[in-house]
Amino acid sequence: MCLSLRKVNSADVDLLYEWANDSEVRKNAFHTESIPYENHVRWFTKMLEDSSVYQYILCQGELPIGQIRLNVEGSEALIDYSISAEHRGEGFGSKLLELVREQIVADKISDVIKLIGQVKYENQASARAFEKCGFTKREMTDYLQYEFCL
Repeated sequence: MCLSLRKVNSADVDLLYEWANDSEVRKNAFHTESIPYENHVRWFTKMLEDSSVYQYILCQGELPIGQIRLNVEGSEALIDYSISAEHRGEGFGSKLLELVREQIVADKISDVIKLIGQVKYENQASARAFEKCGFTKREMTDYLQYEFCL
């Protein structure tokens, strides 16, 4: 299985919209309401121009499997990721988290020394992916927080 990350580009707007509005993704998001297309396009355009945001598509060969976004603030990067519906349960979440650590080095995101993932308690699949990749779990009031020091 040849997996790689590629940077998101303007042609990915509809793919990311489809993935973001997937019912399981919305259920596991902290903001569960559906995203109107116009709002997504505005957010997407702003995200592409934001130098503190790094977003990638996980590909198996040429096939897009999932996405991961790093929102960098100081020395920390908050992770947001999802796997396409047809590829969930196949271990791609942990592969994606492993690859993004390598990508931080490749893209010279040198200020980042800690990765943070926030997961709802009921999202056991995501919790397992972070734990499998060696992230440390902290129980917060409303969610689990996973941290990995680079």
